[in-house]
Amino acid sequence: MAKGLFKKYLVKLKHIVPTYAMVVFGTLLAALAFRWLLSIQSGILTIDEEYYELWIPMLLPWIPITIWLRPKLRILKFKKQNRDSVGHQFIVWMTMGAMLVIGNNYLTEKTAKFETLTTIEHLNDGRYISIEYVALDKDYIGAQAKFRVSGKYNQYFNMNLYFVHPFKTNGVFKYWYGKKYHLQVSNKLNDFEKEKRFRTFYERSIKSFETHRHYEPSYYEVLQISDDKDAFIEAVEKVDVYIPDELVIIEAKKGSYSNDHSKTFAWIFGAFGIGFAIFLIALIFPGYNRLVHQRQLKGLKPKSDELVDMLKFLIPRGNHYVTSIIVNLNLLVFIIMLISGVSAISPTALELLNFGGNRRTEVLNGEWWRLFTAMFLHAGFMHIALNIFGLVLGSLFIEPVFGRLKFLMVYILSGICASLSSIWWHENTVSIGASGAIFGVYGALLGLLLTNAMSKENKKGILYMLGIYVAISLISGLADGIDNAAHIGGLISGAIIGLIIYYLDPKAIKERFG
Repeated sequence: MAKGLFKKYLVKLKHIVPTYAMVVFGTLLAALAFRWLLSIQSGILTIDEEYYELWIPMLLPWIPITIWLRPKLRILKFKKQNRDSVGHQFIVWMTMGAMLVIGNNYLTEKTAKFETLTTIEHLNDGRYISIEYVALDKDYIGAQAKFRVSGKYNQYFNMNLYFVHPFKTNGVFKYWYGKKYHLQVSNKLNDFEKEKRFRTFYERSIKSFETHRHYEPSYYEVLQISDDKDAFIEAVEKVDVYIPDELVIIEAKKGSYSNDHSKTFAWIFGAFGIGFAIFLIALIFPGYNRLVHQRQLKGLKPKSDELVDMLKFLIPRGNHYVTSIIVNLNLLVFIIMLISGVSAISPTALELLNFGGNRRTEVLNGEWWRLFTAMFLHAGFMHIALNIFGLVLGSLFIEPVFGRLKFLMVYILSGICASLSSIWWHENTVSIGASGAIFGVYGALLGLLLTNAMSKENKKGILYMLGIYVAISLISGLADGIDNAAHIGGLISGAIIGLIIYYLDPKAIKERFG
C-alpha cells in the first residue's frame, strides 16, 4: 500500500516538477531581463517602480501558471469532484510573487549607483548619495496634501503631507529636499472630525519639518518615478520661485548604505525553497488520475475547461451578449485608468473625479454625463472584481428573460437612478462603481418574485441566492461607509423598471422562465 502510494507520488513529481521549475525560474528571469533591458539599461520604458515591485509580481505569475502548469496539475485526483488544483496554484503563485518582489528589489539595489558628493550640485547619475555639505534654503517651503482611503471596505482614511525645501545653490531651484508625513484615521469619521484631525496633523508635521535635522542622515535617495515624487513636485510648484523643467527630489534614508546585496540575492532562493517544500507536501494529499495522465502523454486535450469557458464569457454572444459587453467596457476603462497612473488599490477622489466620478457640485453645474460615466469607474482590483462577479451572477437570470435591449435598459436606467440617489444623499462624496446598476439588475429580479412569472421552487432558489448577496452588500455598506444610497436607489429603481417590463408583456416573461 505504502509502496504503491510512493510510486504514484514519484509519477506526480516526474510529471509536474519540471514544468514547475520552468515556470518559476523562467518567469523570474524573463521579468528581470525585461526590466533591466527596457527600463534600467535603455530607459525606453520608464514607469513607476511600484509596478515592478508589487503589481507585476502579483499579476504576472498567473499567466504561466494558467498556460503551462495548470494543465499538468490535472493529473491530481481529489476526493470531492468539484475540487480542483486551485490550492496548488495558489502556493505556486505565492512562491513566484515572493521571488519576483525580492528579485526586483535585488535588481534595484544592484544596479543603483552610489555617489559621494561635496554638494548636491555635483550630482551625476547616482541614486543613493552621501553629501558632505547639506544646506537648505528655509526661506522657501512647499507643502502638498494627499488623501486616500484604504482597507478591504475602505475603512481607513489616509492623510499624507509632503514638505519641501530647496537646496542652497547658485539661484537655481533644481534640487529639493523632501520629507513625507503620514496619518491614518477611521473613514467612519464625519467631514468635520476629519478636518479637525488634519489641522492638528498639519501643524504638528510642519513644526517637525522646520526643526528636522536634514544634515544628520548618512545617505540620501534621489527619488525615481513614483506617486511620492509626483506629490513632492506638486509641493515644489506651490513655491513662488522659477521652477526648471527638470526637478530632483532628495529624501533622507535611515541607517547606513551597504553595497553588500548578497542577503537579498540569497532570499530569492530562500523564498523558492520554502515555497517548493510546501508544494511538495501539498502533492502528497491528492490522488493520481492515470486516465488524465495517459491522455496528456498522447497529446489529447481535455473535453472541457472551466477557465476557457470563463474567458469565452467575455465574447458577446447568446444569452450573455449585453453582459459581456458591459464587463468588457468596465475592464477596458479600468485598464486605461491604470495606464494613466491611477492607483490600482486606492485611487484618490480627485483621480476618480477627473475620470468622470459622480459628485453633487459638478452634476448641478451642468456635468450631467457624470451620472452615466461613474458606472464604469472602479476604485481598485477588489472593487472591480466583486462588481463583475455580482453583475454576472444577476445577469445570468435577467438577460435571457428580458432580452438584450430591455436588460440594457434596466442596467443603464438603474445605474443613473443610483447616481442620482448618491448625489441627493451625499453632499461632497465622489461616487463611482457599477454596483448601483448591478443592484438594479437584482431589483428587477426581486421585483419579478412579487409576480407569478416563475414557480415557487424557482422563487425560493433565486431569493436565497440573490437575497443573501444583496443583504450582505447593504450591511457592509452600513458598517464601512460604502455608498448605500446608490445601492438602495439602484435596487428600488430596478424593481420598478422590472415590474413595468413584466406587466407590459407578462406572457412572454412567463414563457422564458418556464
